[in-house]
Amino acid sequence: MKDVEAAESRIRKYVAPTPLEFSPGISELLGREVHLKLECFHPIRVFKIRGAINKLLSLSGSEAGRGVITASSGNHGLAIAYASRLFGIKSTICVPENVNPQKLGAILEQGGEVIKSGSGYDETYSNALSVAEKRGLTFVHAFDDPDVIAGQGTCGLEIARQLPDLDAAVVAIGGGGLIGGIALAIKESLKKPKVFGAETVAIPSMYESVRKGRRLRVDPKATIADGMQASMPGRLTLEASMRYVDKIGLVTDEQIEEAMFDLLSKARVLAEPAGASPLAAMRGPLRNQRSRKVVLVVSGGNVSLELLGALLSRRARRSSGDPAP
Repeated sequence: MKDVEAAESRIRKYVAPTPLEFSPGISELLGREVHLKLECFHPIRVFKIRGAINKLLSLSGSEAGRGVITASSGNHGLAIAYASRLFGIKSTICVPENVNPQKLGAILEQGGEVIKSGSGYDETYSNALSVAEKRGLTFVHAFDDPDVIAGQGTCGLEIARQLPDLDAAVVAIGGGGLIGGIALAIKESLKKPKVFGAETVAIPSMYESVRKGRRLRVDPKATIADGMQASMPGRLTLEASMRYVDKIGLVTDEQIEEAMFDLLSKARVLAEPAGASPLAAMRGPLRNQRSRKVVLVVSGGNVSLELLGALLSRRARRSSGDPAP
């Protein structure tokens, strides 16, 4: 908890608190009081800015001077590129070949060098480690890093202050850095709330690891949730989840798409798949949880235009009665 509090003090100059807004439309949909933690309101539209800035501010002069490198499916790389530009550090971002084009464009806008390799996060991660060694760069892990987790935990501190009488917070799980930090901060700040996780059924690495009590690698399947691609949780993030997370709900792509549309139509919030997964979980596998006052963490809004267009097109056809897929 001291690390999270120190992170908040460190990044306060660069990261403003995000809104926590009551949503009448989503509350009516779920039959409970729902508040949205809008991490999509950051300058780069995603929570990753918290951990990235805290990590880079924690580097020694020599570590920063060598330049940094990371592996990312998109958002973490964007955050590292943004923070690196802010502090005058050279950044190299390794991304999968099928990276979200909007996230790729945003990374390039921030001045990060991009290396595309691998069909998914695991291959990209291995390549990033290799490049780091060859070039002598400082590697920054996307989630299994105490400074990154502490930075993400500042979101939990804000939630605890903004709604101290909440019953539960629901958070997306990729590698587990966000839920680990938020769960730690909320559970150490308040005694009452539960913390639930939302993970894609296509890559249920945290779910299976918690169930078995040890880190497990799962065989990743295709998913629209490009921010939830970690086939194995981190050592630190698994430890935090086993200690602080009450339950994890697995959601399908169809449930995520439904939640994206509901957030857009009922709350006027554009959420990427990972950002919509907490709502998907509360409508699906977590619907029987008794929590009456709930915070859904909308972790990001960097949705690909192709996915958004396809989603809206399918919705338009459904409304018109056209059965075409």
